[in-house]
Amino acid sequence: MISRCSALILAFLICSPALFHATQSKAQATPGESPYTFQANTRIVLTDVTVTDTKGNPVHGLPQSAFHIFDNKQPQVITSFEEHTGIPAATILPASTAGVYSNDYLLHLPPVLNIVLIDISNLDMADQMYLNYELTRFLNEQPEGQPLAIYLRAGSGCFIVQNFTSDRKLLLAAVHKAIPRFPPNGREYLRDYDTLQQIALSLSQLPGRKNILWFTGGPKLFLMPDAMPLQNDADWRDLYDDLDQQRIALYPIDARGLFVVSLRTVMALGDQHLTMDSEAKATGGAAFHNNNGLKEITEHILDSGSSFYTLTYSPHDLHFDNKWHKVRVAVDGASYHLSYRRGYFADGSVRDMDQPAKPRTRLLANGEKLEVAPVTAEQPIIFQASVLPESDPAVARRDKPSGSLPAPHAKKGSVPFSIRYTVPIDALAVRKNADGKHQVVFGIAAIALNRDGSLMEHDVEQVTMVLNEQAFRHSPDLPITLDQHLNLAKDDQFLNLGVWDTVNGRFGSIEIPLEVPKPVKHKGAGE
Repeated sequence: MISRCSALILAFLICSPALFHATQSKAQATPGESPYTFQANTRIVLTDVTVTDTKGNPVHGLPQSAFHIFDNKQPQVITSFEEHTGIPAATILPASTAGVYSNDYLLHLPPVLNIVLIDISNLDMADQMYLNYELTRFLNEQPEGQPLAIYLRAGSGCFIVQNFTSDRKLLLAAVHKAIPRFPPNGREYLRDYDTLQQIALSLSQLPGRKNILWFTGGPKLFLMPDAMPLQNDADWRDLYDDLDQQRIALYPIDARGLFVVSLRTVMALGDQHLTMDSEAKATGGAAFHNNNGLKEITEHILDSGSSFYTLTYSPHDLHFDNKWHKVRVAVDGASYHLSYRRGYFADGSVRDMDQPAKPRTRLLANGEKLEVAPVTAEQPIIFQASVLPESDPAVARRDKPSGSLPAPHAKKGSVPFSIRYTVPIDALAVRKNADGKHQVVFGIAAIALNRDGSLMEHDVEQVTMVLNEQAFRHSPDLPITLDQHLNLAKDDQFLNLGVWDTVNGRFGSIEIPLEVPKPVKHKGAGE
């Protein structure tokens, strides 16, 4: 049986795919986890280094002895070294059944993730149309196999349009759905700072390096390769920490291409391009501007960005004093070009890998101390969701669920949808209640967004489910099935689903592009 707590714990935080993280500590999921994790009270610094020759081609086969790393000018001992040489990507296929979705792609991710971020906050319609054309060319000619995700920065924030897939048809549909569109009103108030915070949080479930191909019409954020002037600003430190911990490398790309402009405009563009160069340098990526070959730039980043070296070291005699630590990497031999993150804040946000996870103290800008929840290494909840209109015959053919939430009242102009969650029981903490019966307590969330990422509909519930003792003893591995109902309208174009365990903190999410059919008029509907 099911009891509803009616806890709309996320109702005021629903504006991006990252919203589900608001109910838990900032956890990182680690399927196929790399050996490089951040925990404990001493700092392990991980540095991804891209090495290219004078023609921009990746350099392979360099030994560890060729690398030298310095922390605040002090030479460091490299404790681990690994080369990534464009390992063939895993193929992520779409669900085989219409209306059925899963986040099981998290179990077979490639070692490097590439995300296309289309930022229209400062990109006019004509430039969007050209970007659409170039990305269409790229996707039509790119062989399937390497998965991509597509995010859009529009009016209400940065949100996912297509999750990781190697299906080029889905990616093409996502690009055409994202652009062209009219730039958002009040775009001069949209901050790149918020964009990066949102995408870092949205990607926090994913392990490994993430390359962000950031197609933009000119940045408004100044990420400094040397962030020393920002060390007393807690917000900026948090942003640098997020980008660091998520191993995000920015590749800003000026989607406006090559300009023929006046001297005054040239000066303004020069400032923007210097900013793009700084953002890339600060995060270990590369910037591209004054170039109409957006397709070729995309191909180059996917090729070169998948080849890099990963180094780790533990700084000598490190003190958590909020200070910016400069990192410098040198390589013996030819005149190579190196891209890597240029530093970190010593504020206790990242910890050593050998100590148990526990709350730790983090320094604030004013010298005060804050207890920070530990970063856990729990894998995400891998679940499946069937999302269909209630009128679909497949809904009537479903087996009886473990439980079902009451349907909302009919809403004029909307279409009732049925969402069935299928969650493995071993992903949830099974405990005994006061009556000695086994139960699970978990949350579910269904959030519908419009084409601009604004909240349209939502239903967020905490569910207590008492298990059938006989069935649980006989088949303890059977999944839990739960039915949820939501009224959706034509303007609802994206659906975000989340499941989290209220006891162990594990979490999983699925992002779904929506196609809502026209509502069928019924006599008395909405009355």
